[in-house]
Amino acid sequence: MVIIIHRSLLTMKTTPKKPKNPLFNYLDILITLGKMGGGRRLVTCTTSELGNSIGISQQSTSRKLVEMENMNLIVRNYSQRGNSIKITPEGIANLEQIFTDLWMILTTSGRVISEKIILRGKVITGMAEGAYYMGQKAYQNQFSMVLDFTPFPGTLNLQILDEVTIRNFERLLRLPAKFISGFKDGDRVFGKVFIWPTFILLNDEKIPAAIVRPERTHHSNQIELISPMSIKKKYGA
Repeated sequence: MVIIIHRSLLTMKTTPKKPKNPLFNYLDILITLGKMGGGRRLVTCTTSELGNSIGISQQSTSRKLVEMENMNLIVRNYSQRGNSIKITPEGIANLEQIFTDLWMILTTSGRVISEKIILRGKVITGMAEGAYYMGQKAYQNQFSMVLDFTPFPGTLNLQILDEVTIRNFERLLRLPAKFISGFKDGDRVFGKVFIWPTFILLNDEKIPAAIVRPERTHHSNQIELISPMSIKKKYGA
């Protein structure tokens, strides 16, 4: 099992998405519930306690909770102890979108954001296309300029096996990326390649690497990696 941890230190000049989510009216409650563990399980509290923690009245808290239920952002059970509340998958998905919007806004303002996204996958045999494309001089020169290493002329291919990694990979693809410009060699056109700096954690050793994603790709459940060495040859991965 290979584990990749993405460490993003990007300050790309991309245009942030405009927040278009009504969730901002309920963000204070969602964040408070999330801190209590409400993204994973039911958490119990009274509307007064919840209101006090975010600085609004009990009546306003009750009204917001009803609206959030109607929007399928939370589920609620009632008991003598108070409300048992959990954030729904739809609520989590909306929070992820807001996180992405804020990440892009802060990044494009010149701030550096450091984040970790863990991906897991099984090493598979590719079609040898990676070696062909990585062997192109125009690509090699750009990779060496963009990354802190000169990549081995080949890719390590991973098959995504679990739902958590699928969601994490989709989330990573929404983040700003560095890129390698495409070029033309005779009649052959080589497209743009997006890059996310990363490292591979293998046998307690951190190996510098990068996730690469061609602009035109047909593999939604595969991860392609480049590194300074052949991981397969060195570790028998």
